[in-house]
Amino acid sequence: MSIRQLIEKVMDKWPAKIICFLLAIFLYVFHQISLVEKKSFVVPLNIIENGMVSHVSQLPSSVSVVVRAKAAAINVINTSDITAFLDLDSITEVGNYDLPVKIKVSDRLMEFDPMEIKVVPEVISTKIEIKKARFVKIKPTLVGEVAHGYEVSNVEVVPSYAEVIGSESIVNKLEEIETTKVLVSNAIRDFSTEAEYMSVNKLLDVVDKGPYKVTVTVKPSDLEKVFDEVAVLPVHLNKRLTLVKEIPSVSIKLKGSMLNLEKYSPAINAVTADLSKITEPGIYDIPLVFNIPKSFLIMEKSNEVVTVQVDVIPENSEQKEDFKEVPKANDAVNAIDFSGGAV
Repeated sequence: MSIRQLIEKVMDKWPAKIICFLLAIFLYVFHQISLVEKKSFVVPLNIIENGMVSHVSQLPSSVSVVVRAKAAAINVINTSDITAFLDLDSITEVGNYDLPVKIKVSDRLMEFDPMEIKVVPEVISTKIEIKKARFVKIKPTLVGEVAHGYEVSNVEVVPSYAEVIGSESIVNKLEEIETTKVLVSNAIRDFSTEAEYMSVNKLLDVVDKGPYKVTVTVKPSDLEKVFDEVAVLPVHLNKRLTLVKEIPSVSIKLKGSMLNLEKYSPAINAVTADLSKITEPGIYDIPLVFNIPKSFLIMEKSNEVVTVQVDVIPENSEQKEDFKEVPKANDAVNAIDFSGGAV
């Protein structure tokens, strides 16, 4: 068959032949597409910033990766085969950047053919600053309340400082980092425990994340309490004399251990007026004596001196009968134990 005859044969009914050819291509492509499936994966987004800069903006923690491959390949692909990351190591200047999300697949995925991978989003915008390192104070996070009558007087953490690394604007504003919870509920004595760095800002990297040794010092709480209407007890009054009127009561403010002061009630001899130097009727200024337990500190006194007026006991028998017990009362007061302390 000559070339001319071949051409004529090929060109014979050529429209039908072209249609059949195109139809064959379409059927082949359709068949190939029918063998390919699509599957989406949520992949963690890693940030590589081992250079001199650090990102400032909050970045998504993950991205979506769509994989198209044959059904047999799709069924064996899992999230661990795909890694998504932003690479900042090549950046040396501050500014705003649109960074492409890069994808790395495992070696076994490279053997699959055909395979198509698409990531969403493809580009992520972020602000870039120079990276800075700085030592900041470690602050223990205390949770709960110590027992009633006690308080936390001191908290010590070892080490007391930790090195943090991050973008310059964030690190410059940082004064301290906090630890995980340290429970102090119902504590009545000193104790030590361990705590670690509590991550609250993903843009910071703490070099030493713990554990840190936390020592909590607990001591009894002090309390200030006012006692009103405390009676003044007159003592050592001459048996010939009597008070014209009762000595006014006083108020005192005491400070001491909360547990002790809450239970304390002034004794009958808590405040006394020594009248032993009075020998004649008249009006006298008498200093008060405060017989308060030594465990308490007197913060305030409404009076330190009282004015008393004394007179001679009347001579008539009725008055004598009325005042007959006064000397005995004085004698009883003299027998009171004042060892609690006098001020």
